[in-house]
Amino acid sequence: MSTHLIPHIDLTPLLEGGFDRQAVVAAITEAACHSGFMTVGLTPSQLDLPDDIHARLLRFFTLQADAKRDLARHKFVPANRNVYRGYFPPQDEDPTWKEGIDLGPDVAHPARALTASDDIAADDPLREPTPQPAASALPGWREDTAAYYAAMETLGRRIAGALAEGLEIPRETLVAPFDAGNSTLRLIHYPERPAETLATMPAVDGEGDARRWLVGVPHFDNGFITLLWQDQVGGLQVRTPSGGWEEVPPRKNALVVNFGRLLADWSGGRIQATEHRIVGGTRSRHSIPFFFEPAVDAVIESPSGDDRYVYGDRLWERMSAFVEFQGLERRSPGVS
Repeated sequence: MSTHLIPHIDLTPLLEGGFDRQAVVAAITEAACHSGFMTVGLTPSQLDLPDDIHARLLRFFTLQADAKRDLARHKFVPANRNVYRGYFPPQDEDPTWKEGIDLGPDVAHPARALTASDDIAADDPLREPTPQPAASALPGWREDTAAYYAAMETLGRRIAGALAEGLEIPRETLVAPFDAGNSTLRLIHYPERPAETLATMPAVDGEGDARRWLVGVPHFDNGFITLLWQDQVGGLQVRTPSGGWEEVPPRKNALVVNFGRLLADWSGGRIQATEHRIVGGTRSRHSIPFFFEPAVDAVIESPSGDDRYVYGDRLWERMSAFVEFQGLERRSPGVS
């Protein structure tokens, strides 16, 4: 497949300065307004992260099943109180075949952590504390998670600021809602799918050993900006204007960036949210998306003034369509 839809942009001038900075701002704006996707080149060291940071984070999936179950959402383990954050297992009946954990801002900003006794945490799972493995189970993992979360927040603000500059709107109009934001760091594992379940799933392309199935259904990201690392297995595909699918090939020292529906709405459709899916099934795959999101109670107003809403309310309404969130209620267990 060709890759004409998805531009690749070296972010070094944006991160470190230089005469090419304005060209990078223009390229980011062009990608946001036309393809809704881009890949950006940067090394972990440019974000003050170790080169093996992704492998460090993915150690989570070496935990035993019981340890992961202790962190699972209430939907999957009714004895657990966490609703929005925490672990989710693969679900056999759904084409989307993945396990993962959702981590909130308290992993990097302990001062933002709320307890079940706080009224706002009891009433709103979007602000609940993140269940994490015991430090003794994964030495250093919590520190790595905090460092990565903080680095992605910084990168998200840089990209949002560049986008505001390219759209010729005041920087704070787009960036200020992310102060004390409620971004989500998600670790995902797409296991090799059991043959008996693959037989019931739609095959996408390839023949024989190269055959691939749908393992992540077509969807739009709901929020503002997604910063995604994917391993070398690949499988991410983007919907093209003609209705086909274009591969997003894995790149070393790069992230995939795409723009969500709420940002598209905010811009009155000037910024594009683009549908995408995951294909595979016969090989284990990992990815690490960071959903760069405003504060739960941030009031989002479009530049035109035609749309105004509380971010958390709109997010909850839209994310409930995803299989790992279906059936959730926006209240903690035991709160009526």
